[in-house]
Amino acid sequence: MSALPFLQACGGDGSAEKKFSVRFSPQVGSQPLSCAASYPNIGKTGTTIELLEFKMYVRDVTLVRANGEKHALKLDQDGTWQRDAIALLDFEDGTGTCDTGSPETRLEVVGRAPDFDDYTGLEFKVGLPEEQNHLDGATAPAPLNAPGMWWSWKGGYKFVRLEVRSTKNATWFFHLGASGCTGSTAEGYTCASTNQSTVALSGFDPEANQVVLDLAALYADSDLDHSVDFKTDNIAGCMSSLSDPECAALFSQVGLTADGSPREVPASFIRVR
Repeated sequence: MSALPFLQACGGDGSAEKKFSVRFSPQVGSQPLSCAASYPNIGKTGTTIELLEFKMYVRDVTLVRANGEKHALKLDQDGTWQRDAIALLDFEDGTGTCDTGSPETRLEVVGRAPDFDDYTGLEFKVGLPEEQNHLDGATAPAPLNAPGMWWSWKGGYKFVRLEVRSTKNATWFFHLGASGCTGSTAEGYTCASTNQSTVALSGFDPEANQVVLDLAALYADSDLDHSVDFKTDNIAGCMSSLSDPECAALFSQVGLTADGSPREVPASFIRVR
């Protein structure tokens, strides 16, 4: 008797592992995000933006079955984009308005998980584990050595580095990272707010769907043309200070309250397509 029917019947039952690619799609509304385009009608003032820089760290990427069972992706250890359970995503290609960047891009997280055919959800965290957030970016292994993603020993890394040009601001920043950090390299660091959230998406089939990152939704409640007064606000955008008036609207879109506590992530900036 041939074993072929038996082998075919076992496909998708979790008895073996399979390689999965979790794909990310940066967009502005329904348009793909590009370093060669401008995007009007953004934010509370309907400003026009151009992309300058967009990178982010994600970790603990997990596929969720229809019955709620969770399986963490065992990430490919490629020596460039992924290490342990951490992955760096890079959405700019060094062209056009992104001329300070590099040509390499990375729009996916790749790893292995049990081969089930009923994955219907995805979870991941935005940020780095606390024990890896205060390394030296100059000597850390990839992808923790990515240029421009490290603040300092004390401040740690930028989990999200997103910079755009608006009509009235040459650079409008969104740098998400820990805040209120104290300590030393000898004794270690603690941070008042780790500013890390868990994204949970339903209706996600890794074979068919992508994770949309929609800048139009992210900036919907922000004024990207706001003039800095150096009294109540010292920078155009948000550098993750809890006292920065421009952070609350952005935090809410990545699953954080104004004080950096976790909250449910709305299906707007980060959603399934």
